[in-house]
Amino acid sequence: MAVIVTGVVFAVTAHGGGLSKPETLTSVLGFGVSVTGLAINAFRSSAADGTGPTSTERLDRYCDQLAVAVREQWQAEWRLRRLQDPDPLQVSWTLAEPWLADRWDNADTRTVLDGRLEHITTVFKRVPSRRLVILGGPGSGKTVLAVRFTLDVLQDRQPGEPVPVIFSLSGWRPDRESLRGWMTAFLAATYPGATWGGELLAADRVLPVLDGLDEIPEPLRAQAVHRLNAELDPGSPILLTCRTQVYADEVESGDVFTAAAVAELQPLSFDDAGAYLVRTARPVRGPEGQRTTRWDPVLAHIRDHPNDPPGRALRQVLGTPLMVAMARSVYGETTADPAELLDPRFSDPATLEQHLLEAFVPAAFRETPDPDRACRWLGFLAAHLERQHTRDLAWWQLRLALPSPLRALGPILFLGSLAMAISLAGVKLAGPGLPGVTAAVVVGVSIGYLVLAHGWKPTALHPPGDQRRIPRAPLLALAIAACLGVVVGSTGALSFPNGSFQPTADGWLNPAAMAVATGLATAMVLAVIGITGAPLPSTGSFGRSRRASSPLRRTLTTAALLLFGCAAFLITALTLTPGFGNENAFTRWAATALLITFAVATGLGVLSGLLGVRARRANPQAPAAGVRVPAQDGRPLRRVSRALGRGVAAGLVAGFCLGVTFGLSEATVLAIRADRQGAYPVGAVPHTLPDGTHYAVTPNGWWHGRLPDGSKFVRTPGSVHGIIEQDPDGSLYAGTAASAKDICTGQTRCTAFYGPVELRLPRGRYDGEQVKLPSGDIVDDYDFENGLPSRTERWLYAGSPGHLFGDAATFGLWAGLAIGLLSGIAAGLHRWLIAPVDITCSLGPLASLRSDRTTAAVRSVIVFYFGIIATAFLVTLLKLPTSTYGALIIWGLAGPLALALSAWGWLLTARLWLCGTGRLPWRLMTFLDEAHTRGVLRQAGAVYQFRHARLQEQLATASNHQQSRELE
Repeated sequence: MAVIVTGVVFAVTAHGGGLSKPETLTSVLGFGVSVTGLAINAFRSSAADGTGPTSTERLDRYCDQLAVAVREQWQAEWRLRRLQDPDPLQVSWTLAEPWLADRWDNADTRTVLDGRLEHITTVFKRVPSRRLVILGGPGSGKTVLAVRFTLDVLQDRQPGEPVPVIFSLSGWRPDRESLRGWMTAFLAATYPGATWGGELLAADRVLPVLDGLDEIPEPLRAQAVHRLNAELDPGSPILLTCRTQVYADEVESGDVFTAAAVAELQPLSFDDAGAYLVRTARPVRGPEGQRTTRWDPVLAHIRDHPNDPPGRALRQVLGTPLMVAMARSVYGETTADPAELLDPRFSDPATLEQHLLEAFVPAAFRETPDPDRACRWLGFLAAHLERQHTRDLAWWQLRLALPSPLRALGPILFLGSLAMAISLAGVKLAGPGLPGVTAAVVVGVSIGYLVLAHGWKPTALHPPGDQRRIPRAPLLALAIAACLGVVVGSTGALSFPNGSFQPTADGWLNPAAMAVATGLATAMVLAVIGITGAPLPSTGSFGRSRRASSPLRRTLTTAALLLFGCAAFLITALTLTPGFGNENAFTRWAATALLITFAVATGLGVLSGLLGVRARRANPQAPAAGVRVPAQDGRPLRRVSRALGRGVAAGLVAGFCLGVTFGLSEATVLAIRADRQGAYPVGAVPHTLPDGTHYAVTPNGWWHGRLPDGSKFVRTPGSVHGIIEQDPDGSLYAGTAASAKDICTGQTRCTAFYGPVELRLPRGRYDGEQVKLPSGDIVDDYDFENGLPSRTERWLYAGSPGHLFGDAATFGLWAGLAIGLLSGIAAGLHRWLIAPVDITCSLGPLASLRSDRTTAAVRSVIVFYFGIIATAFLVTLLKLPTSTYGALIIWGLAGPLALALSAWGWLLTARLWLCGTGRLPWRLMTFLDEAHTRGVLRQAGAVYQFRHARLQEQLATASNHQQSRELE
């Protein structure tokens, strides 16, 4: 309701010219501040009202859905790692050294923790606190144990019991986010639709399996342990894995994990490792036709020669499950002979481990045409992850591998380069100023995006939740808006013979500043919609169905995107073209464009519906794609109002702040300039008449005066020939003699006159001129203003300081609130339409990419068409100047940028650079999926990880050495 009232007040006041009065402007500004406060409160209340009390039955249903998703995810990963083929390695563990655990009276009682892999759930239940820390060396099988624990708990889980979920701690930054907040975001990103993950965590319905405390950057590990102890409730069950040495260092320098029992994985026995390699190796024919393998003579040699250095090294290396898996892949599934491992050059265990790690990737890609190229690509990715100090290979974070300028503004620079090329090609058609305006708009978008995306960076001393932080991004944006307002006000016109206030003027500096301001406004629209900042993949419901990947559906989607791109290009090009403000031309173009757009959209909708009907008929039992999770209050109307309320609130706040800042700074400078110009032209001699009329005569004889009511007038230096035209309805108009052939027709009566005339302009107006005839009568003007000398014209149509201040402030307020309101509605519509789907499986990297691509396309179309249609409607409804149609450029830019700056758009930019320079393959996601299938990568939700940290480190080292040799 507040939004509607605000719009009506500003529209009516601005349309009636009331904002030119200081007292009215002050009142409306105060009203705008009040409504902005209401918008902020609405945003906070809607955010706080997003969760409500949830019944036990509903939590049970969510737990069951999450359990199905977790089971499917890790069962598939278990099979891909071939841990069940034929049987998993029997890893055993024992109680760790007592000093690594909390005091036993804190853990309630001393518990026997010895066991093997299949006993993990039994051992966990023996711990009264249900807190267990699993330690081990690199490659000892900690992650495999965590996966086995998760699957075993899910198999025995009873209704109402917590759901085990594996959280990879490599993505947690304890200096920036709380444990529960990070786990909630992890659940929402990994299992789309799990927006209720925070409720499950709050109700202790999730059993966290925290894998890889050692993978958190070293300076943050102590803080991570502190957060675990401080934020977890005493009865919260948890399983934590970490390297033994890392955990020992943290205990020595910090604290233990409260009330947790600690177990340590033991090395594999040589007999178990050898038996596993023999079972999984290719069989070969023995001397007497018996079954044997290439591993049998190697293992026999080690048993017969226990003191042989290569044999001792191999016995030691095969003590870790990771190296056993590497040896199986390199020698058990290929034609390579493991007898080479007995070569004296492998007498050092570290050299032998490095050899197995180096040979693993070529062995995994042995069936491809060029395994070395796969090694080079994976090496680049591993080196990139090492530089970022992370284990998560997220496709939306590949932008961090770009050079510095592209890393910050990649999509904007690519689109800007394309726009500059088009503008240079269109110079002959649109004029020489087009490239400059285009460059200025790109600069404005870039500045706005940089400020709003990177204006504030959290630090360890002041995390995001700290109330002492200073939101520098909004302050920087306001400072830039104020500077642009000063530039526009310093170079703007003070006289407006076209009949209305215009913020632009001749020259190059003013249009350039306005273009930069347009770019900043575009960046504000993107911020309201949620585009600025680090790109994150969307978890919306679009693109999740099987039929979404059909060839016909992809063809239709491509056609829609092409149509959208063509429309964006046409609107941007036409808006930048001189003369586009012609109302008739715009109306014709807009009607044609809308007709074509709606026709194509209708056709696409019908075809999409037919495809859906066909799919449901083919499989009636299958659930409809994109099933929505029921709203927490069960009322769709409330869900719509909440989405629109939050979007509009954010848009109004942003638009009001930027509009006021820009408008007031411009208004102040214009008022100062107008006040310093003086009451009359330079060189004019002032006079005063008895009735209070003041005037001054210039050297060329023109009178410049002000009537007692404040109206301005100019009088000709001598007599002129003119025509008085009377319409059939009795209206009188005065024109020059040269206009007689145009206004004197058969239906009008014209009378000639000769004598001096006065051209009057009402106070506070730029139009509505009237002519005082020699007879003393006052009639409307027809064309006398066209014959005024330039200096006289500028004086007559120049605004007073107060008038200019009000007009400029009105322009800033109206533009800011209008853009903010429209972008807020577009953001609300997007939030409402992109509802999370009910989860049935975890969201993998490929599914995440497809979902984000489709969601970003839908969002771009919403922003583009809604902004253009709503802007054109408002301009036509309020009868604003035709030059206001230039605001369409904001939506012509915001639509494509909303697509280009999405996570998918950033990946496209990264691919253009990284694949173009040969660092990665063009079919990047297909290659990563193949690496996952071949066991080089593992999947953790929507991100990939290398099979082990040791493998990532080895590939990164080899890649860096190769790059160094190439540079030499």
